[in-house]
Amino acid sequence: MSRKNLVAIALLLTLSTAAPAFAETAYQRWLRMAVSARRQGNYDAALTYYQRAADESPNGPNDPDINTAIFQVLAARLQSFQTTAPNYVRFITIADEAYYNGEYDRAIQNYRMALRERPRDRYAILRIQQAECIKKNRPATGSQFRTMCPRF
Repeated sequence: MSRKNLVAIALLLTLSTAAPAFAETAYQRWLRMAVSARRQGNYDAALTYYQRAADESPNGPNDPDINTAIFQVLAARLQSFQTTAPNYVRFITIADEAYYNGEYDRAIQNYRMALRERPRDRYAILRIQQAECIKKNRPATGSQFRTMCPRF
């Protein structure tokens, strides 16, 4: 082999094993981790990772794509309990509806009922904390809420 060919091969090997030109951003890393956790059925981890992705999103913390993914994960999570904990599903459904309608006392009451069905349920505990925080800190804006109240 000629020296020219050896240099060309060495250069090719160097380029093929070099780090990619564009490193993965924090947003992309959290999003990749969220999708992986979701596929594995680890919905609590997926929620946490989607929240972290929203924090790093180039579209801001209220990224509509991230919010859609979070709602899809919440729906899949709830569906996974349909046969094993139907009362839990019923209480969470009522509580979520009340939460989104701003009926925080009713939401808290139903999240607590859900906790009786699934003690230590991270989602119900977090939603109680969020509802109590919102009640305490009204009228906070969305950005104020994100810094004051617990997140996934």
